[in-house]
Amino acid sequence: MLLRASRLRAIINNIAETPDLKNQNRSLWDKRMIEGGLRYLKKSAGGRRVTEYHLRAGICACHSLAKDYKSTDWEKILSLYDQYLEINDSLGIVLERALVISDIKGPKAAIDDLLRIDTHNKVNLSKALNLTLAELHMKLLEYEKAIEYLSKPYELTNNDKEKSMYLSKIEFCKRQLELTKKYNLVL
Repeated sequence: MLLRASRLRAIINNIAETPDLKNQNRSLWDKRMIEGGLRYLKKSAGGRRVTEYHLRAGICACHSLAKDYKSTDWEKILSLYDQYLEINDSLGIVLERALVISDIKGPKAAIDDLLRIDTHNKVNLSKALNLTLAELHMKLLEYEKAIEYLSKPYELTNNDKEKSMYLSKIEFCKRQLELTKKYNLVL
């Protein structure tokens, strides 16, 4: 918890738009909390079994030890997510792992990984899955596909803030498509 809490100032400092890890000002991260979190993680590592808490803390530790986003040990984080999935194969963990794959191997590899998910699990109806697939397609400049994935959760939600967020992303994709047509850009 200390490792996650160490980032709070970077998040609260920009409360209007919660910055993701890539865009957080790491100089605002609390070094004492990071040191404390690493100390507790080291103490807990002497146990006989690895728990979700160990794995989550290990992932946070990798982020905390990196001087910037680019120097993050993504391979180590992927390895921790692979172990995590053996304990908890929830959609949230699957999606977080896919974002790590995107950083290592690119968005296409992450999309391929997500599309292998068991469709009998009904996760194909998930707003989070569709949003993640849309974001990955946006990284690939595949705006039509992104709109497809954004439209599903937009239609499913009754929450006005969510609708507004999906609509904003859909409109962004439409503007990008218009620009590519206007200037005959090949994506």
